[in-house]
Amino acid sequence: MSDLRVGIIGVGIMGAGHARYLTEHVDGAVVTALFDLDGPRMDSLAKELSAKSGAAINQHASVEALVSDANVDAVIICSPDGLHPEHLTLSINAGKHTLCEKPLAPKSADAKKVAELANASNLNITLGFMRRFDPSYIEMKKEIESGKYGKVLHLRCISRNVSSPTATTAMLLTNVAVHEVDIARWLLGEEFVSMSTVAMKRTKYANDQLQDPLTVLAHTESGVLMTVDIAANSTYGYEVRMEALMENGSLEIDNLGGLSISYDFNLPPRTHGKLYENWMGRFEQAYINELTAWVGSIKTGVRHPDLATANDGLASSIACEMGVASLK
Repeated sequence: MSDLRVGIIGVGIMGAGHARYLTEHVDGAVVTALFDLDGPRMDSLAKELSAKSGAAINQHASVEALVSDANVDAVIICSPDGLHPEHLTLSINAGKHTLCEKPLAPKSADAKKVAELANASNLNITLGFMRRFDPSYIEMKKEIESGKYGKVLHLRCISRNVSSPTATTAMLLTNVAVHEVDIARWLLGEEFVSMSTVAMKRTKYANDQLQDPLTVLAHTESGVLMTVDIAANSTYGYEVRMEALMENGSLEIDNLGGLSISYDFNLPPRTHGKLYENWMGRFEQAYINELTAWVGSIKTGVRHPDLATANDGLASSIACEMGVASLK
């Protein structure tokens, strides 16, 4: 079977990362087209990828040109959050299978429109919630579902970026906490019914449009509380942690991807070492696993059950919008 030819919209950290993972780690796919407003950056990446894959890469001047490219079978959208609905609509209307980075849309009304379009298509439309493919979250899900530790009572999450000079307070919900919302839905199999925020003492590194740090409080249908402590400008390293407090124990994913289980009065050793600079390092294997599942699903016509759908994206946007509303 011939390689799946992939075009990528946006070649910043995310787009370039996906392009390199596809080229270096995913069998059965090849990058054949790029679009970015930064021409020199796009040209540099195209030359790098071509040297590795041997494929010719078309550099487009518009999103419309990329999705219309006859040498593109599928598209990955890594443009700014607010452009996701527009770019995904263009891709779907062009008949392209698409992996759209999160969020589906910052506003739930826009997310609903594009989700309806995706659901009406016969295409593989996937949202980039890669934590579903991270080994530590997969292991946590198995432990939760084993029943050994009773029910989940509380999900305690920490999310810290090194630096976020252009972030806004709303983005801490629609761009950051959206990951915790999706992975919690995947772990628990239920929806969120409320979300609110609590401000902390503000760091001197926050810009004028940003309340940083910020805590998110959210409840699911069954009453599980999820708290997310977010720092957009930690300065010291990238951190993502999650603890599931159970009736009979504690399951905790640490910064470097290890899962430790506190149970029956035993406290396990914790991993330690150098923190990552950003999410691309911490979740590299998750991104590769997600891309592999997406490419395989398109080529076989059988969707991988853990790939996030447009409806998953919509549910996460709805939940995060409740949090944004609480800021007012």
